[in-house]
Amino acid sequence: MSTRPQTEIQNWSHPAPSLNTSPTDDKVNYDDLFDEYAADYNKNPSHQPFAIAHPSTPQHRRVPSFPANQSQTSLSHKPLWDYPPSSSESAAEKEPSRPFWQKILPDSLYCRLYVLTVIIQTAVDLSIEGELLVRFHQAGLGLGDDTAAAATRKMNVYLGIFVLAHVFQMVMALDAVYNRNTLQVFCLTAFNLSFMIYSIIQIGEIRELGGGLSQQTGFSDIPINVLTAIIPCVIAAAELAYIGLGWKIYTEFGWQVYKFLGADRQIKKMYAHFQVFECLIKFDVFFWVAFCVQLIWLVLQKQDWEYYVTVAALPLSIIVLVEGNLAAKHENKWMMCTFISGCFGALVYFGYKLVKIINLRSSEFSLTWKSLTIFSVLSIVMLLITIIFAGILIHNFNRGLKTQLAKKSKLKTAGLTRRGTEYLHRGPMRTHPNRMSID
Repeated sequence: MSTRPQTEIQNWSHPAPSLNTSPTDDKVNYDDLFDEYAADYNKNPSHQPFAIAHPSTPQHRRVPSFPANQSQTSLSHKPLWDYPPSSSESAAEKEPSRPFWQKILPDSLYCRLYVLTVIIQTAVDLSIEGELLVRFHQAGLGLGDDTAAAATRKMNVYLGIFVLAHVFQMVMALDAVYNRNTLQVFCLTAFNLSFMIYSIIQIGEIRELGGGLSQQTGFSDIPINVLTAIIPCVIAAAELAYIGLGWKIYTEFGWQVYKFLGADRQIKKMYAHFQVFECLIKFDVFFWVAFCVQLIWLVLQKQDWEYYVTVAALPLSIIVLVEGNLAAKHENKWMMCTFISGCFGALVYFGYKLVKIINLRSSEFSLTWKSLTIFSVLSIVMLLITIIFAGILIHNFNRGLKTQLAKKSKLKTAGLTRRGTEYLHRGPMRTHPNRMSID
């Protein structure tokens, strides 16, 4: 009897015998195998019934069994309930961090052209406004008359507000393309149109002091009439570009918003109200700051109690607006009610200042009553619209919009990262191979 171990005999496999083979045919005798296989298993190192891998590799182990009612992927050997992988598995393979400008720069061609147009307009207009500010400063130092010096100081403040408006426009443009806020793009187009109207009015105001400015030289020798004429031309050319690019961005953002919110018209309507409210808050910041800056630097004196009230109200008003934005995002009714109370307080303040400006337009506000009246009226109108939309948002609370807005953070947790105006999948493919889906 053969001394070979039973494990060896079990591991050998032979083809089934042919049906045509008779019992009397010769068969292979297992005893006639090579002598090395007849030796003891432990004493023969070359005896390898299985294809054993390199000794350093782990030995073969049985794959754990799964219930019959549980499916298993063919390649990853992972159950379907464990797909997609958790964030801890993909944390080891994170994409290298990109520069800040690549994170905010949009991927769309039209969005990039829009941002580029805003940057070029801002650079050209700020260069000209800086030249005018230098010349006004030099002209004011050489004037002895108090009225002429006050007029020069007024123009310095107006030009400073114009510069602030351009910086505000550039920041708002970047925010609009990053957050896919189509309404904000259209509002910036109207805001730029007001720039053009103000720049045309500014030409006459600057030329009233043309005698003093023509004798001053700044960074260039360009005449003052040419500088003041370039600004509305640049703004008009940019306005045409904003209108054309705004329509392309509208069609592109419409598809992005549809992918983000779905086809629910009620959710899309509530999201539109949310975007209007955010846009109103941002423009409220500009008009409030512009009004307070003019009031502090041109009218109020340090010995006046209103001076300190206005200085304290400026940062407080910004805090109130930030609170309103947070209340809308988190759907907090108490915060929104506090925000509405602050808006009513600001409404009373602007109404009081408007009445005072109109009554004292021939004495205390003789040089500034026109611009202060415009900014106070615009601030009151913006406040009324903001209060109305705040009430609409309170009505929309707890109706599903907050869940849709939280989708961005959920997508990031699942391995999706934001690049400009699109979501790109950055998770490692080895954790979920050969998985396909339809966007």
